[in-house]
Amino acid sequence: MGAGKLHRRNFLKAGAGAVVGGVLAWRFWPWRRDGGTATPAGPAPEPVLPPAGLAAVDRLPTDRTRTWLGPPYWANRLQDWQLHQCRLECVTTSGPMRTRTVAVLTRELLASDQPGRIGVRTGTLAAGDGFSGFLVGAGGGRLDHRAAALVQGASGQGGGILCTYEADGSVGFRDHTEEARQFAYTPLPGTVHAGQPRPRALDEDVELVLELTPRGQGRYRLRLQASDRQGRPLAAARLDGVDGAALTGGIMLVSSSADPKGGARHWFAGLGTAGAKVARRPERAEGPVLGTLYTLNGPVLKLTAQLLPVGDGDPGEVRLQLRRPGGDDGWEDKAVAPVGPGFAAAFRVTDWDGAAERGYRVVWGTGTAEEQAYEGTVAADPTGDDELRVGLLDCTIHSYRPLNVGSDVHDRLAGSVPLGLYTGRNLYFPYAELVADLGRRKPQLLAAVGDQYYEHRPTTREQGPEPTLDVLYRWYLWLWAFRDLTRSVPTVVLVDDHDVYHPNLWGNTGAPAPGGDYRQGGYIHPAAWVNLVQRVQTSHNPDPYDPAPVAQGIGVYYGAFRYGGVGFALVEDRKFKNGDKDNRDPAGKRYDLTILGDRQERFLAEWAAADPGRPKICFSQTLWGCLQTDERGRAQFDADADAAVAARRTALELVKRAGALLLSGDQHLPSLVRHGLDRFDDGPVQFIAPAAGTAWQRWFEPAGGLPNPGPTPNTGDFTDAYGNRMRVLAVANPRLTKAAFRAARKGRNAELGDRGRKREGYGLVRVDKAGRQFVIECWPWDGGEQFPGWPYRLPFPEV
Repeated sequence: MGAGKLHRRNFLKAGAGAVVGGVLAWRFWPWRRDGGTATPAGPAPEPVLPPAGLAAVDRLPTDRTRTWLGPPYWANRLQDWQLHQCRLECVTTSGPMRTRTVAVLTRELLASDQPGRIGVRTGTLAAGDGFSGFLVGAGGGRLDHRAAALVQGASGQGGGILCTYEADGSVGFRDHTEEARQFAYTPLPGTVHAGQPRPRALDEDVELVLELTPRGQGRYRLRLQASDRQGRPLAAARLDGVDGAALTGGIMLVSSSADPKGGARHWFAGLGTAGAKVARRPERAEGPVLGTLYTLNGPVLKLTAQLLPVGDGDPGEVRLQLRRPGGDDGWEDKAVAPVGPGFAAAFRVTDWDGAAERGYRVVWGTGTAEEQAYEGTVAADPTGDDELRVGLLDCTIHSYRPLNVGSDVHDRLAGSVPLGLYTGRNLYFPYAELVADLGRRKPQLLAAVGDQYYEHRPTTREQGPEPTLDVLYRWYLWLWAFRDLTRSVPTVVLVDDHDVYHPNLWGNTGAPAPGGDYRQGGYIHPAAWVNLVQRVQTSHNPDPYDPAPVAQGIGVYYGAFRYGGVGFALVEDRKFKNGDKDNRDPAGKRYDLTILGDRQERFLAEWAAADPGRPKICFSQTLWGCLQTDERGRAQFDADADAAVAARRTALELVKRAGALLLSGDQHLPSLVRHGLDRFDDGPVQFIAPAAGTAWQRWFEPAGGLPNPGPTPNTGDFTDAYGNRMRVLAVANPRLTKAAFRAARKGRNAELGDRGRKREGYGLVRVDKAGRQFVIECWPWDGGEQFPGWPYRLPFPEV
């Protein structure tokens, strides 16, 4: 899938409608443009043309310096590349990344016996051992093009072939599929070299051309040649007998350094292609608008347009336009918003008519060569419908094995198949099967309740206090995966611990973590960075109940809204939850623990009293209890749990008073419980949706069974390790016991890679207003039957 309905230049101009929408002002986010710097004064260089006989892939501006490379490209990672005066430049070589890649989104190698040519100009920015060149066959033609765009430095199955221009001036071919030695980049045997290469230099400007020639019986000849600007050959190499299957899939540009502490860096310009082997995919161009998110609460529409990292020299605002009534192709202006922190433009419109759906588009760069319009639909508020369908997403790891450092191909569990690296078994992004299956159920509201990404996948985290481009890279992957839903389905988003790069989070109402140690409670990253994360994920959420920031000026987003005849509340249990790993303050005194804090408790009390008789749902980040057992079936402690007894009771009593169903994620263990207060079954019901994709696993396998069991295993009355009571109504454990897992995996690591052994997917709640019941559904990611114990019907009077 491409970016959807994109129109570059010459799209119909806006009508004469006035700009009437309010632009949301975020007081707590200091603006820092990390996407680019001003271009030095002076004449812009001429556009760079591709080698002779090749059709240009891009038409990039010659007067810009910015992080976003342009519509045809996807950078791995954002912080490793920049566009500078029409050149794609690798800007760093330090850290765990030895090799950086740029995916060419708008070209693909087809599985056909046809010839093809790829050419580019390349040069050296910093000297050292290493190479630049092409990577061909990314993903092996078996991946969604978005997943194939993530092929990076670590070699592995699906990694393709490296076609390299080396530091000594030679050219050649290297293997990028080896799992045992992921950074060996072994030269492919049979390569025939020609020419008298000379070492590369900082002032070089070299044309590198790869020819792919079919030789019959599914085999190809590869020929790579480096030439100077006058067309004089510098070096060449030929490789015969290449399996055509290895030359299917994505095309990438590569800069590699042999020194992890810093070394060779390279630039590229004038990329071009030719031949029937190389398919053009213009619909896959991306940006700068990557996606949108919106919510509707009565007459208030809030919509955020997420941009890729544009630069200071790029247009600094986005225009919201609405399709004119009557179904013609005309558009009218509604509002204008600046591109703010996180490269997000946030709109707030206060006179929205929710009775009918309305097409919209967000427009960037009006009148420029890179002008883009991104379209979607604001759905009509389904208040009068008999049913409201609410989709529930959480915990979307983008790959199991990291792509930039070495990792083990084997799961080390008997019966598990090797995951590979650039395969559908390892790459969960872009969740195509899950998105398609959820879309078939036609959700009318989506809730992403946390851990939209993880700080250690698909690449290891960048160290430093404010890893802005690092976190945006991960957030972009989530939006890229789910935008075909969010562009037309209202979506609320909650920020959880991994979203702010915490393994666990005791937010302590915004306080800084002592010594930067998350285990002591508080936030480890600066408030400005936390606010940027919240802004890109939640600025489209309904207005907060009380927008006053917490400690350090960290913003809040808890609040209430009505949609589809249902009352909703969002709470931030992580941010306001106090304590730390041992629940003692630095002086050793036990915390007076809270989950919601005074402010959210007052909010929930007011919400509970509002709209009597209306069905209600409360979204929180995690389970209010601890539904876990160890390998012997004993109740297990987890400091990450919202399980403090008194604080939990207060929170549950407020939700019970509201008559609300609790919906959450985080646990990687799908479950449905009725919380206990004085008994096992006198509190509200909470549904923990399955994770979309995970590594870490939890189990609930109580030894000897439970009293008052239900029709499925591991259900009944349970007292957790903290003394909290609950009645377990359904639970979906991994497809192997924790005892078996522990026997095979020594130590405390609980990561599991084989998706066939995990219970991953999404939740769906049907608010059946006509039948006065909630129908709670729990679906696997790949479209199979619901997990045992679901669907569960919960009549409104029993909530």
